[in-house]
Amino acid sequence: MQSNKYENGKEGFWLDTKEWVAAAKAGKEEAFLALLETRKERLFRIAIGYLHNETDALDAVQETVCRAFQNLKKLKQPEYFDTWLVRILLNACADEYRRKRKMAYTGKESKGTGFEDTSDTRVSLRQAVDQLPPEQKEIIILKYYQQFTLSEVAALLECPEGTVKTRLHKALVKLRKTLGEEVTCFA
Repeated sequence: MQSNKYENGKEGFWLDTKEWVAAAKAGKEEAFLALLETRKERLFRIAIGYLHNETDALDAVQETVCRAFQNLKKLKQPEYFDTWLVRILLNACADEYRRKRKMAYTGKESKGTGFEDTSDTRVSLRQAVDQLPPEQKEIIILKYYQQFTLSEVAALLECPEGTVKTRLHKALVKLRKTLGEEVTCFA
């Protein structure tokens, strides 16, 4: 469990995540901000891994903070705050990704967003991952970019570990097919 120092008037004491969440649910905004302070870099790394664009990643993290603040009272198990927060982030990233794709499809977006292949014919790993279905892309990002274990990925995605393994296998098959057998970094 992650602990942080929380100042309550003159008394300073340490709280674990469950206590921080309880304080935040009780309306202490500083407790909510303290919870986010220790997690903001990790959230940004996950978002940038998913969206590949700093501005979009920051937007997704900001949306995550808003959604988490609005829905904190709905969190039933405070010990799963981190899992809950990352799940909100993944949903925000997926929403941002869909919004960008829709804008690009309708032509309302200026060029320079998304992936541009600077080489003439070679497809990059980043592009290949971006072309995966969202449920496979999330697993690749969490497993290989963020170094989560399969059981942690299953908890984050709220699905059985067997489902995560199946999706991971399908994603790796697609990546190998797209990139050719020369790429074995995920094996």
